[in-house]
Amino acid sequence: MKLDPNMIFLGLLAALYLLVLYRLIAKGRFSKPKTAKAEVVGKQTVEQFSKYGKRVRYAVTFLVDGKKKSFYVSEFSYGGYRKGEKGKLTYQGDRLIDFS
Repeated sequence: MKLDPNMIFLGLLAALYLLVLYRLIAKGRFSKPKTAKAEVVGKQTVEQFSKYGKRVRYAVTFLVDGKKKSFYVSEFSYGGYRKGEKGKLTYQGDRLIDFS
């Protein structure tokens, strides 16, 4: 039995589409944004190495309803967060929308 190259391509394309859709759903990107009272409990820089060089990512950890939630933020907004600062956190899945 010979496999048709077009069918193989369509199968791989369908698998890729399902993988992207799964990742979006798993990260909560289709969920409604949530707002809660929160406190900044930590800030971290995370160094990632690859064959292309070093990449630094900036993370801020909040205490929300007794649970810790971490979000990656830009280098520029990272400096604006202060440990112990309290406010209203708005987020959607793993994406920080606003903290004020």
